[in-house]
Amino acid sequence: MELTVHDLVYLKAMDQIEYFGEYPDWLSEDEMAQGIAVVRRMKVEDGKVAIGFRGNNRSKRFAAVTTISNIKRVIRPFDILGNSYPKTHLQSLAHIEKVLDGFKWGIGGSVGFSMATGINVCHEKSDIDIVMYCEKLQQLDQLKPILAQLQKSEHRVDVQVEILGVGAVVLADYLQHSSFIVRTGTGPILLEKESLIYKG
Repeated sequence: MELTVHDLVYLKAMDQIEYFGEYPDWLSEDEMAQGIAVVRRMKVEDGKVAIGFRGNNRSKRFAAVTTISNIKRVIRPFDILGNSYPKTHLQSLAHIEKVLDGFKWGIGGSVGFSMATGINVCHEKSDIDIVMYCEKLQQLDQLKPILAQLQKSEHRVDVQVEILGVGAVVLADYLQHSSFIVRTGTGPILLEKESLIYKG
């Protein structure tokens, strides 16, 4: 089973997770945390994957590791694009869908979770977390007009671009600053644009 960061996974059993610290009570109580987690960006041993659980507010987050064999279902951010949009975000998502037509993209965060699971966890003002996929870092420069269009959305839109074999970049940071952070499986890396040498 191939898993990537942002994938939403349904677990077979909660007693087959590993974690540090104390097991929080809300993990047994919140509907949205009942065996549903999101794949985290962390390199782990073969056969295992880093996951994160979320509760009904931002203070409820819990990191763990489980075996890939403990996963029974995977939903990727782009798998949910055919699902119904939350009523609170209909207009914004319709706009985003038009802007990103032709790109490979998906939805994460609370809006994506709601669309994937049918458990509504987003509220009227929830941001929309967009995940885009590119093959090369230098392709990000071409996305400046796309970001400008996305920012016309009624809701705040955060765009993270997953670059094949590299990691993820927050698109606004890349386009607006001389340095930017690449989030990799072994930790964040700060890069200066002027120091980049593209090949191919």
